[in-house]
Amino acid sequence: MKKRILALLLCLGLLPLGGCAAMLERGHVSSADHVDYAVEDDDESILRAESYAGLVNSILYMVDGHRGGGTIRLYHYAGDVEADLAAAREAVLQTPVGAYAVGTLELDSTRILTYYEVKLTIRYTRTAREVEDIPDVMGLTGVRQELNRLVSERRRSVTFLASYFTGDKSLVEQLFRLACQGVPELFRHHQLSASGDGTGISVALYPETGARRIIEVKLNLPFGTDGEEQSYAEQLEVASSALLEEHPPAGEGYTVEELAALVRTTAVTWEEEGSDLALDALSGAGASDFGLLMAMEHLCRQCGIGVEPVDGGQGLWLIVNTPQGSRHLLPQSLRPVPPPEDGEERSEPEFRLYTDRELTELGYEWATSLYPVCLDTGTGG
Repeated sequence: MKKRILALLLCLGLLPLGGCAAMLERGHVSSADHVDYAVEDDDESILRAESYAGLVNSILYMVDGHRGGGTIRLYHYAGDVEADLAAAREAVLQTPVGAYAVGTLELDSTRILTYYEVKLTIRYTRTAREVEDIPDVMGLTGVRQELNRLVSERRRSVTFLASYFTGDKSLVEQLFRLACQGVPELFRHHQLSASGDGTGISVALYPETGARRIIEVKLNLPFGTDGEEQSYAEQLEVASSALLEEHPPAGEGYTVEELAALVRTTAVTWEEEGSDLALDALSGAGASDFGLLMAMEHLCRQCGIGVEPVDGGQGLWLIVNTPQGSRHLLPQSLRPVPPPEDGEERSEPEFRLYTDRELTELGYEWATSLYPVCLDTGTGG
């Protein structure tokens, strides 16, 4: 973490204000190429600065060292000291570490002959170790990796520093739901993801906006124990393995269509308010769309077929890998066919996968930037 803050200080202090320090630019600040703050008399608790940028960097230096206070001496300062102190305080509290770890930041100035002496008092809400242990991630991919790790390792919380990520709390919650839905065996996590209203998950961003923030996610898992989830995962593994062994593929490996047919046949019945458990769908106990999709996703993963859930405007569905490329698989293709009436023949539904264009034409909506592109390659599918 110290390396991150030092890099930020260099970015703010050593470059001209037209670059990284633009956010700190003031009308009276010179953009001269020199270090704009320094240690006074070999005492790291006393810093010297001559500009607004130097003032801010000096405060950040204190925060980086997790110091409880210190002194900044402003020499040849041409600005409005009191106004700049208020602006500098706000600027520091809007940095990731400032927003995350600083509880109170007090700045008091006194005029002493040729300079202003600013006394700092800093109180923290986090320990230095907590801040130093925060990992760095880059962009949307890095955020998703941390959330996937949170879910797959069954942890209760995660904190990380994300750069080049401008999403809000709702996006983090959506990415968390996708992480839960990407692990079919974690049925307790699905109860969190199914609510869609953030129940059971607490997301905090430090600061709220910007492209570089600390993200903190805490989970309040529903009833049950980790042992229950482990037992469920083992039962699901046994049931799926037995099902695949009983129904081998026609060729060298299973196709998406074969696995979908297997889910339809095995689930027996479909109910809108049926079970959300993949195990029930693969054990003939009937299921909801969610349960059917989790069953299909689990079988795809068992068979080495790339698959990931899509949380769209019309609900949940899957994107699966096929020889023709990525394709959308809707839950309708997994629903068991109702028993025929007397004298009628049982008819299997037409199996259908969709490209992005085809699904859009049907009125479906989803955040395309979060998912693989399903292009029409002209080879069918």
